[in-house]
Amino acid sequence: MNQNDKGSKMNASALSEFERLLGDETSPWFEYNLEMASESLSAFVSEDWRGLQSKVLSFSACVQERCAEAVGDFGSNDGVAALTTLLASSPYLDVAAIAASQLDDMEIELPLSLRGKLQQLLDQLMARHSTRAEDVQRLISHLC
Repeated sequence: MNQNDKGSKMNASALSEFERLLGDETSPWFEYNLEMASESLSAFVSEDWRGLQSKVLSFSACVQERCAEAVGDFGSNDGVAALTTLLASSPYLDVAAIAASQLDDMEIELPLSLRGKLQQLLDQLMARHSTRAEDVQRLISHLC
């Protein structure tokens, strides 16, 4: 096996390792687990980020939440696409809210095309008196 094959094999497993660390509904999810999952993202290459973005919506609600937390905690612009996918397309309110909060923490400017989705999310969060509504409000005010 040459060096390139070895690197590809290692990178191919980075996404699998991240998914393993996210666990499932029966797995514990404490600060330590979040840190481990977030740190594992440092092994990602652009292929892994694209892979994550393409499969993130196939995760269960619980794993989507964990994914949004870990990617946001990692804080790299490489994760913006996955977070934006969760924000724009996840059918779960809590997932979209977490993704919005993470994007707000990262001070990401989102495209104007997300205004409708963000406004809908804001209305739902305000109805629930969620503290995440403020994050969504800030995102709306910084649309580009």
